[in-house]
Amino acid sequence: MNIRLVGAALAALLFTASAASADFSGQAWVIDGDTFSIRQQRIRIAAIDACERDQTGFRNGAIWRCGIEARRFLASLIDGKHVRCIEVDRDQYKRLVGQCFVDGSDIGLEMVKAGQASLLLRYLPRSHPIDLSQYRHAEDRARQRGQGLWGAQVESPSSYRRSHSGN
Repeated sequence: MNIRLVGAALAALLFTASAASADFSGQAWVIDGDTFSIRQQRIRIAAIDACERDQTGFRNGAIWRCGIEARRFLASLIDGKHVRCIEVDRDQYKRLVGQCFVDGSDIGLEMVKAGQASLLLRYLPRSHPIDLSQYRHAEDRARQRGQGLWGAQVESPSSYRRSHSGN
């Protein structure tokens, strides 16, 4: 009887470990610059932070709608396409947080390369599978080239959320 209990406990542990790192995939529909849904499951792209939908900044002396542009860029990459995500975590809003891919490309990395998102690493669990050196290199290149966020005067998305949370 003890052997059965140990076996059941091990099986439960293995199932839990594999479920935590499970893939989630399907047709994607963009919500904003770093969030989309697949079959009504909201997914937050791990390791990045994009402007909020209504966020603006200044670029070339004019108002720049960075939130709309980030959403538009993400939509051009994935809207209506088959996306596969490796679950990294769940956030406080019960969204799946994942490293996600479309046609073999890392979506978060593509957002950072284009300057449409900055790195947001403080919420990543220690056991995440993401190669952050690629992300750091991509952010450095986007910054040097003045792409997206790096070519504009824009409040960081996290600061913007804090200052607009009560509105």
